[in-house]
Amino acid sequence: MLKNQKNILKVLCLMVVIVFSILKYSFAQNYYVYNNIEDKKINAKLGLWNAKLTGTTFAPSNSFTTDLQNDLNFGNTKTGFYLDFNYKLSNLNTVGFSYFNVEHKAVKTLTRNITLPGDPNDVNVNSGTTVFSTIKSRAFDLFYKRYVNTGENYEFYGMVGIRFNNFSADYSTNTNSLASFEGNNPSLFLGLGGNFNIGSNLSAFYEISGLSVSLKSNSKNHFIQYNLGLNYRFTQNWALDVGYKYLSTKFEDDLSRNIDLKLQGLHFGLNLKF
Repeated sequence: MLKNQKNILKVLCLMVVIVFSILKYSFAQNYYVYNNIEDKKINAKLGLWNAKLTGTTFAPSNSFTTDLQNDLNFGNTKTGFYLDFNYKLSNLNTVGFSYFNVEHKAVKTLTRNITLPGDPNDVNVNSGTTVFSTIKSRAFDLFYKRYVNTGENYEFYGMVGIRFNNFSADYSTNTNSLASFEGNNPSLFLGLGGNFNIGSNLSAFYEISGLSVSLKSNSKNHFIQYNLGLNYRFTQNWALDVGYKYLSTKFEDDLSRNIDLKLQGLHFGLNLKF
């Protein structure tokens, strides 16, 4: 455990040195002005994500894998919300945060015996039992973006950040609680993205992130996500985002209990610059 903590500390120190070195170099450039166009300092997005949930859970007591769709009747689509905030430090440097929250519920009369990962013990549930399930998925990101190259019709950036990923799974009958399992583990991640102007008011965007490194030695949290879509600008300050987002995230604790979730679907949001 001490060795893991030392490795994490080394990674954090290295990231701090890199970020401050980049900022020191980049602040010599013009303040939030690029391509001879004065850009807005703040970009805020608020929207809805129509996300479908699938995935598996693993109970190490008997090495049983539960399929969320086939065994528990997930695979449904639920609308959650997301928030994205970017603050431009200079023409090539941006910091910000993002957040999303989606909650899925399902009811299923089991067609086979299953074992659910629980705290402190896994729970065996017999075929014929009606199981009520709730899975909540939430994540809060802090990030720094470095714009590597800009042109008249495109922007490209690299990204480094910390994700505070939190999800919980609760299972019960109509009268009793069966099991619960949750993951809450911050992790470092890398990403890249870009924007491409298609017309005077229309642009395309993409972003992919992942390769996460967990900051807790007694648990693991890995994810990969991508987001792509179109942005239509009504005015200099207001725009509409329409796109598709995919997230695959896995949490495993020190007892090898894990949950592997996949969220994917269309999102719609208002984009405000000022």
